Amino acid sequence: MSRNNNIDEAIQAFLDKGGEITQLKYADQKLQNKARRMAFHKDKALNGSEKSKTFLENERTRESGMIFSRDERMKK
Repeated sequence: MSRNNNIDEAIQAFLDKGGEITQLKYADQKLQNKARRMAFHKDKALNGSEKSKTFLENERTRESGMIFSRDERMKK
């Protein structure tokens, strides 16, 4: 029981210092596929693929134009 109390106290101290606890949404198959595609293009871009560099730049541009960040959209 004291272990749970220590954890509860640590969480409360974290929150008191301005910390925030967030619960993220479940990554469905569509989101997993998108993450795989991004990882593929990042790897290819590191190896010099112009097509992948263009793809990543387009994604960065699209993401920067959105009102909410990706992290904010993934919160429950």
